[in-house]
Amino acid sequence: MSTERKNTGSVSGAPPDDAYIARAMDGVLEAERLARGAIAECETQCQESLERARQERRAVLERAQQRIVTLHTRAARALEQRVAQLRKPRGPAADAGSGQHHDRVQLQAAIERLADRLIGPGDEEN
Repeated sequence: MSTERKNTGSVSGAPPDDAYIARAMDGVLEAERLARGAIAECETQCQESLERARQERRAVLERAQQRIVTLHTRAARALEQRVAQLRKPRGPAADAGSGQHHDRVQLQAAIERLADRLIGPGDEEN
């Protein structure tokens, strides 16, 4: 009869055999390897998500900047056109000195109203 025991850690209190310990260690090491792989995959996905978010942020900022430039350009053109209209002579009375003074007063008033409208609170979509 053999004196070698093949105990797998039973209730008797006898130590488990080497093969059982090796299998348990292999299981722990495999679980650790899988966990490290999952962590690495999560880190990769996180970095990809961050890069996509950065690209989207840059695109939004570029579009906003383009829209701001477009709006400023339109406003400047509209202001130039309005000032040009106000400076145009309006018939024979415009040649008279009092007519020019009247035009200047009107121009100044129009510029002030426009400035108030542009910088004052109110509906920005007009």
